[in-house]
Amino acid sequence: MQDALILKLIIVALAATFVAVILALVLSFNVIHKLMKHNTNLLSEVRERDEQQASTKEAFFQTEHELHIAEEELRKAQDKINDMMRQANQADRADTLLQQEINDVTNVADMTDEQLMNWIDAQMDRVGLHRNPDVTLKEIAQTLGLTQRRVTQAIKARKDDNTLAEYLTTKRLLEGCRLLVEQPNWTVDAVAHEAGFGGTTTFRTIFRNRFGMSPKQYREKKRLMD
Repeated sequence: MQDALILKLIIVALAATFVAVILALVLSFNVIHKLMKHNTNLLSEVRERDEQQASTKEAFFQTEHELHIAEEELRKAQDKINDMMRQANQADRADTLLQQEINDVTNVADMTDEQLMNWIDAQMDRVGLHRNPDVTLKEIAQTLGLTQRRVTQAIKARKDDNTLAEYLTTKRLLEGCRLLVEQPNWTVDAVAHEAGFGGTTTFRTIFRNRFGMSPKQYREKKRLMD
């Protein structure tokens, strides 16, 4: 009888233990489920925050890029304004020069051959007609607003270089000398072309005949003198 009672108590105890274990497992499962759900929510929030940060960075870089574009456009606009101002200043200077030329031409009729030649020489330097290897007497006269006869007469009155060909050759040689010194990195070919000679060989030959040295030797001599 006593043994039966003990057995019942053991069974009850085991049953209670089993129920307690089941309840513990259920509770543990609920806790784990809540923790997993909480972790899932945290991960979702982290991803959302990362996406927001990435979106913010992208917006920042886009804004920075647009700012650079705006700065470049502003620079271009400023350059255009500066160009327009330079053109306006050049136009003002051109108007002044034109008025001066009108005044000069008005006085040409009263000039002596020597005075006229000085005026022609100055205009040739300003316009650079001698730098054109194919320039003609007609072009020179038309550009300067003179007759061909008047130009020829003024050149003939010179003591030296009293033909158009000789005069132009001297102008081109002087231009070549200037460029040899002022443009030390230019080749002799480039100098010859810019000065108005039809070819480098012609330039070298005339230069040596006039100055007794080659263009290269002249440049080196000037460099040593400076």
